[in-house]
Amino acid sequence: MGDRHKVAEQLFTVQIYTPNSDLAAGTQISQVIAARTGNDTLLGYQPISGVPNLPQIDLFIGDVTIEDPASRQWSDTFVFGDYQQAYYDNGNPQILGLNDFGFVGDFNPAQDFIQLNGNANNYQLLDVGVGSAILQQDQNGVDVVGFLLGNSNLNLASNYFKFEGNTPPPGPVVPKAQQQGTAGFDISVRAATDTSGNVYTAGGTTGSIGKTNSGLSRDGLVTKYDSQGNVLFTKQIGTSSFDTVSNIATDAQGNFYVSGITAGNLEGTKQAESTDAFVAKYDSSGNQVWLEQFGQNVIFQAFGLDVDAGGNVYVSGLDVRASEDLATDNLWVSKFDTNGSQQWFTEVGSVDNDFDESYDVTVSSDGSVYATGWTLGDLPRIDSPGSFQNAGLYDNYIAKFDNATGQAQWVKQYGTPDYEWSWGVDTDSQGNVYTAGWTLGTLGDENKGSYDVYLTKYDSEGNQLWVKQFGSAADDEGFDIFIDQSDNIFLTGYTNGNLEGINAGSFDAFVTRFDTAGNQIWLQQFGTSKFDQAYGVTSDAFGNLYVTGVTGGSLGSLNAGSFDAWTAKLDATSGSLKDFSGNGQTVSLASIPKGFASSAPATRPVSGEQADYIGDFFQQFVTGTLGLSPDSGGPSGRGLEPLVSNPYGGQPPTSVPEPSAGLGLLAIAGVACIRRKLQARSKAASKARTRASAQ
Repeated sequence: MGDRHKVAEQLFTVQIYTPNSDLAAGTQISQVIAARTGNDTLLGYQPISGVPNLPQIDLFIGDVTIEDPASRQWSDTFVFGDYQQAYYDNGNPQILGLNDFGFVGDFNPAQDFIQLNGNANNYQLLDVGVGSAILQQDQNGVDVVGFLLGNSNLNLASNYFKFEGNTPPPGPVVPKAQQQGTAGFDISVRAATDTSGNVYTAGGTTGSIGKTNSGLSRDGLVTKYDSQGNVLFTKQIGTSSFDTVSNIATDAQGNFYVSGITAGNLEGTKQAESTDAFVAKYDSSGNQVWLEQFGQNVIFQAFGLDVDAGGNVYVSGLDVRASEDLATDNLWVSKFDTNGSQQWFTEVGSVDNDFDESYDVTVSSDGSVYATGWTLGDLPRIDSPGSFQNAGLYDNYIAKFDNATGQAQWVKQYGTPDYEWSWGVDTDSQGNVYTAGWTLGTLGDENKGSYDVYLTKYDSEGNQLWVKQFGSAADDEGFDIFIDQSDNIFLTGYTNGNLEGINAGSFDAFVTRFDTAGNQIWLQQFGTSKFDQAYGVTSDAFGNLYVTGVTGGSLGSLNAGSFDAWTAKLDATSGSLKDFSGNGQTVSLASIPKGFASSAPATRPVSGEQADYIGDFFQQFVTGTLGLSPDSGGPSGRGLEPLVSNPYGGQPPTSVPEPSAGLGLLAIAGVACIRRKLQARSKAASKARTRASAQ
């Protein structure tokens, strides 16, 4: 691709999200964010106040569809602002902000949305032949904040533009809950309790809650509450690069443990090319006891975490390796003792070297270790000759490992001709093991119309005992499972339908309880008119249940700016919400008012010279991006440099960095390569299904 694009590979990351309905949040200053199937919300902006004119160009692809057996239509929302601030308005004013914008590659006005700060009077649309530029305007002029490839004749008054205004979303809707946020992006993904009834939540923040953010990206975040919801401490974990906490657990001595992902050097030097996994132990006051960072190959990440009665720690995740067709990955499981010494590491991959990933791990009372996740391939049977036959494309699996050696004892792969995804695993007191996730097919009961939640039960030998599937006609997804000491099974996730009552307006959180026979005891659904999802569930020894997640609304208190974390307390017996408001103080960063959002018409419309300048820029950007010309540069062969010199005379401003010319090429090449590989895998699976049906 040339030296220019080699630099681009070093400076821009490609992030491929899941076939869930994701909150696809970026992790870097400039990146490619590609979602797959699902009703996704894509957010790339990183708050960089105090660093004027810093280039930030994010490219969004909402639907990387591999094979959708039902040819469904998905609605994506691209977030270019919240009620406090317009995103991508930090660019160089001398070049109309063209070093700082979001670029949407597949906006469909018939089903997708663009979310913006303020109201329609704060923006203009400019058709430039290859698409439409979104211009934010105020008394100081115009700033390009977005570009929609291949779109023209759009109208700011149409409902595909969603304006957030300049006041917080109404609320709180659930004043009994805790909401934690900054003006940046804040998320909580898992929760745990200790023997005293204290509650720990884990996730990440681009703001400063526990300390000043360590860089221009996300830090990991742990918050400890007492049982009433009073904040005991917040701990922010990070380097100058991307860091996040993906799971949390506690032991009987009051210590807590976290697993996560780092793109920096949390403990020693990063070992993988992109990201490493880490696991750490802290005492009850939040003091670090030890931290182990480890990795290999290209991308190495940890998601699953559990701790046994002896304080041994179990972690699982994925290991991405480079190959001729971009990449493949294996699932892995590892055990550490209570002092942080690694006891074993086991990696499992499909026989055809495909994609295999683990998102959760658990250890039973007898010491058996179980991991779950998904596979695109055919996993080995382990306990018998041969391998499984992938049922469609995304299949789920559950695997059992020996505690002493880490050797895989058996693997069970299951799925339908449609998509499945397993997020959580836990065991009961009898040694049975349960997995939870979602399916687009009929895994148990008849599919209700789109994503359905499922719950499966296996015995310790890997025999499936039952499958329960439930949902609405809309999008319902299970995300985490927790089984308490009385063998009550709790499952949490999110829905944009009506699982229990009327949906509040977008995605709502839900939590439900089952018994070990698969009977659903109760289901609680709650949310704001904005985006709400639940990701983690746990309980204490006193009959309380805790659920945690993310909201774009004012769930427990007024929204702090973008997406906030939240935690709610419920009665484990009835499912009713309980008071967890504590002292009612939300951890939040002061707002960042921009001062331009007004209902008054624009005072300085775009001039013809500015319009030509913007049009020339995007014509060149798109032409070079798509590789339609042999040289992505201008007449002088200097890439985008001729387009970002000062068009109005005087000293040239800070230009767009040369790598931005290769950003889209890298994205499209990378995503296309992934698409080709997965389509080839899909065709092979389709042929296998055809052969099976003919037999």
